[in-house]
Amino acid sequence: MLLDEYLENPIVVSAYSSRYLKAVRHVLGIEGGFVDDRADRGGATKYGISLRFLVSEGRIDLDGDGHADFDLDMDGDIDGNDIRRLTKGDAIWLYHRCFWLRLECEDFPPPLGEMMLDQGINGGLSAARRLLQQAINRCIDHDQTTLRAPVAEDGRIGPETRAALDWVIKRPVLGMPALVVAYREAAKDRYRAIARARPSQYRFLRGWLARADRLGRL
Repeated sequence: MLLDEYLENPIVVSAYSSRYLKAVRHVLGIEGGFVDDRADRGGATKYGISLRFLVSEGRIDLDGDGHADFDLDMDGDIDGNDIRRLTKGDAIWLYHRCFWLRLECEDFPPPLGEMMLDQGINGGLSAARRLLQQAINRCIDHDQTTLRAPVAEDGRIGPETRAALDWVIKRPVLGMPALVVAYREAAKDRYRAIARARPSQYRFLRGWLARADRLGRL
């Protein structure tokens, strides 16, 4: 009887890889505590988790108690009070579920997966992937000895991007060092574009550029 009950309701234990734990420790060292800045379009934020993000991702009910798992104050909605109640453990779980796994960071060689995690948290999944494609294309442009075609910068990592990534890594004049630098520069360009498009964001630019410079430095 006990076996039958277990098979119907198994307890699933999941663990974080040592690589992920090292990467998330780095991210938590960058992301701050609770902030509610009117200039931040994502709303109230804690540990890099914005209210806008938590509203979209926090409605899950994995424990089946009839309440959204991240309605932490149990008042029927997800708002700034729930952001205040977030723990580092909550942030680590959300980073893993929503970014590390969705970006397939573990499948990319270090420090590339770690860089994509950082930029996924900071700018979204599509931005993290597109930065990789832009970095690959920068490396292709830099190598004047080849006529290899650039990849589409569409934010979708398919066979074409994977093949180009492998080519860059194996290219003696390029390799991972060139790719890391190119990814940092692509991130800086994205930050500068945000500031140009929305001048109210210029006051964040210095910190953003410093964040880009730290990419890949675990």
